[in-house]
Amino acid sequence: MAKIVLHQWEISPFCQKVARMLRFKGLDFETVNYNGILGAKVPTLTKVGKVPVLDINGKRIQDSTRIARYLDEAYPDLAKLYPVHPLEKVYAELWEDWADELLYFYEIHFRINDVKALAAAVKIASEGRPVHEAVIMKPLLKAGLNMQLKMQGLGRMNKESIEQEFKLHLNRIALVLEQNNWLVGHQQSIADIAVGSQLLEIIRTNDKFSAEILSHSSIANWIDRVK
Repeated sequence: MAKIVLHQWEISPFCQKVARMLRFKGLDFETVNYNGILGAKVPTLTKVGKVPVLDINGKRIQDSTRIARYLDEAYPDLAKLYPVHPLEKVYAELWEDWADELLYFYEIHFRINDVKALAAAVKIASEGRPVHEAVIMKPLLKAGLNMQLKMQGLGRMNKESIEQEFKLHLNRIALVLEQNNWLVGHQQSIADIAVGSQLLEIIRTNDKFSAEILSHSSIANWIDRVK
């Protein structure tokens, strides 16, 4: 059996996404965390210089979507992340891309613009490291994520508009789940894992929007199954 190691940053929804993919497939794996100042070592893992990175017997794959595709190719007899039906596969890929490229930025916004959420995120990002590293991490984490938000565009919108747009996204997710147990097809797929991983990070650190997410019964029931 291949030795599988997930190189991760504990606070990253993309790393949590990969961990859920591995558990979904029933694969045993180890994790190596780069919390605190250990994050400085991440650029040495691959040429891309970001986590998640999956190491399977020395072969390293970077990026959560590339890892998902690799896992389905390398382990075709295990539960499939992408549906077999071509149209369902397209829908799953669209949900995954939407979660990774749009929903992620709402998660960042709610994390860095709420005092309690930011404190919780810093605590998680510094877990297992000396106490003083949390002091260093707080301004670095906020500045880095804030820059991502501004470059993407969401960081230039006012707070009320962002919150209203997020609620509209939740309504859309809830409507789909009211009609079906999963986002695509009749079983869990990468769509559920990708979207769920972003929402679960909001739930983990932001009390206000955790309540907002879980106020939709269809989402609350689904999220329990995803996590």
